Amino acid sequence: MPKNADEKRLKILETAKRRFAHYGMAKTTMAEIAKDLSFSKALLYYYFPDKNSLYAAVLEHVMEELEEDITNSLKSIVSVSESIVIVLEKRMEFVKKYYYILEYTVLMRKDLSSELDQLLIDSFESQKEIIRSVFRQGVERGELMDVDLEEISKIFLFSSMGMRLVVVKDLKSSFIPDKEEFDAILAMQKKMATIFIRGLKA
Repeated sequence: MPKNADEKRLKILETAKRRFAHYGMAKTTMAEIAKDLSFSKALLYYYFPDKNSLYAAVLEHVMEELEEDITNSLKSIVSVSESIVIVLEKRMEFVKKYYYILEYTVLMRKDLSSELDQLLIDSFESQKEIIRSVFRQGVERGELMDVDLEEISKIFLFSSMGMRLVVVKDLKSSFIPDKEEFDAILAMQKKMATIFIRGLKA
């Protein structure tokens, strides 16, 4: 793909990301995105044949952004506890920032396209790999016992993800958790992480 085509695609993704993040998937139209870009709808459809394909590309884009942000933030950290806190904080920042983008995948989980479903699976695997890397480095430094890193990483990720179910008041609604709920979820995740890591100490 030519460089200017890459730049146009990235511009589309950034613009669509802002609109999806503000209004959500259902309340955003391709016409609005084209207008934001000062593009013709035909040009937008040249890159993305429908809203679902654009949404999938935006979701992949923001997930890559999260992974890159976490990876860069961990480069100078040499403690398992500090590293895990950074992972949890970055993930929560991401959820708050892109709640309306992520919400659609939760609400439509049973009806997602195979492409979107695979994206969610890939995202879980990449997050698990980041946590696995943190624990592996802890084992290599002698901070943690030699354990089954695959199993431990999966348990930790599932545990931290489940905190939302404990805190959010109304699980049937699609509203954004308020600041207190986001803060409560993160606080519980950090406490769980402290207990979890203490149990793995060498």
